[in-house]
Amino acid sequence: MRRWVLWLGCSSLAAMAAWRLPGLANEEKLLPKPLYQADVRIDPVKKEVSGSVAITFSPQDPQRAYLHLYPDVFTEQQEGILWEELLGKEPVPGTYASNRLAVDGNLVVGQKDRHVLQVPLQANEQSGIAAGPRTIQLDFAMKLPQNEGRMSYDDHAIWLGNWLPILAVHEQAGWRLDAYEPVGDPFYSEIADYEVNVTYPAGYQLASTAADDGAEAAASPTASGGKKTVRLRVENVRDFALVLMDSTYQKADTKAGNTLVRTWWRQGDDELLATQIHEAAVQSLAYFQEQFGAYPYGEYDVVRTGGAINGMEYPALVFMDGRHFLTGAETGMVTVAHETAHQWFYGLLGNDQLREAWLDEGFAEYGTLAFLSQEYPPAGAEWVRRRLENGTSVAMYVKENLRPWQALSAFPANQSYSDLVYSRTSAMLWLLREAWGEERLHDVLREYVKTYRYQNVNGEQWEAFLSRAAGEDARAFLDYWMKLDMSRQEQAAAWLERQRDKHRK
Repeated sequence: MRRWVLWLGCSSLAAMAAWRLPGLANEEKLLPKPLYQADVRIDPVKKEVSGSVAITFSPQDPQRAYLHLYPDVFTEQQEGILWEELLGKEPVPGTYASNRLAVDGNLVVGQKDRHVLQVPLQANEQSGIAAGPRTIQLDFAMKLPQNEGRMSYDDHAIWLGNWLPILAVHEQAGWRLDAYEPVGDPFYSEIADYEVNVTYPAGYQLASTAADDGAEAAASPTASGGKKTVRLRVENVRDFALVLMDSTYQKADTKAGNTLVRTWWRQGDDELLATQIHEAAVQSLAYFQEQFGAYPYGEYDVVRTGGAINGMEYPALVFMDGRHFLTGAETGMVTVAHETAHQWFYGLLGNDQLREAWLDEGFAEYGTLAFLSQEYPPAGAEWVRRRLENGTSVAMYVKENLRPWQALSAFPANQSYSDLVYSRTSAMLWLLREAWGEERLHDVLREYVKTYRYQNVNGEQWEAFLSRAAGEDARAFLDYWMKLDMSRQEQAAAWLERQRDKHRK
């Protein structure tokens, strides 16, 4: 995600498939990935969404599973300046009810704590472990909240980000049940397949993580009540988002390789800006495919929403808030490039966004700098200058014991989050680029994405990968840049100089 504070501080411009274990990308051991099958109904007049989801998965914990119910966060008022920056000054809470819970068709009673639902699993009495795949079924209904964030509405659209129940990640140390944070993107998920049936009024248009063109052609519209139902299917994504739009929305379509890039905006928006955003989306998707590896999805939607989220990434779909499309706006081109870079760093290559946000935000921001420098050199040069300036001016953060490599809950403000997670990380990668050259750095990043494609990677794995690519231990370099260990500054500088010398040879 890109928040507006970044600009204020930095610029005026039913089968189960399988995925590989992190660190075992070249071995044969496989784990099954979940399958989400949902039937949902959207009422854009009443601002209501209801339906059911069935999640088929192979449990690692034989006793229980956990679901994140993120919409439940917005059923009550959230207090504090950070929540105000995320949701706006006068957010209106919604409602959320999870009505019926079953496991393999048998009703069970769950326990909810904040936005997390604990689901009991019946263990096999002889083995003590859950036998084979299990299916959790949950009915839900919600009245949408109205706010400036990722899941809300206005007079022309409903945008649904982080709205479907989703399995919590189970690590070796146990379940990850983190609270929803107002700073950054408080999400952590694994690759899955989705089959989502959506029923909505026939006069509306829909964009989603799936390839919507194919869904429209394959589905059988239902005539009753002037509604239609589409079947949306997509494989190998770590979330599923959608936007329902009225007839004021128009679109532009352009192919980038094998992917149809589709940008949506409204009548009355600045068409020149909309065209520029669309062109930047097409150019950046093509650029990142060339630099970081093939993009596997057939459609990529860039959708103008309301709110003030600035930009928010989801697999094959990004939200762009409406201010980018108004006359006088200067930020749309850069924001869409950043969100497009997230299709690789977050989408194809996942990470724990709650504890190691630098692994997606910082790498996506580096990709933005690289793209701008090639396609829009004046803007790129200025953006690089400001990221380097903000990423190296860290004395205040050292004193406050803040660093890029820390949990979202440790950041006291969006500005420190921006300076450390975005600027510090992208500055580190830019200096590595200057030492190695663009071609070598991008070769390494392409191999990094290829090695861990569809997996979640952590900071230690990047450290090991970088060390192998460099031919020497990179720990001191990362300790200085990502952990702000100032005792490592000279070692980090010497490491970078040795890398520069190797490149010269």
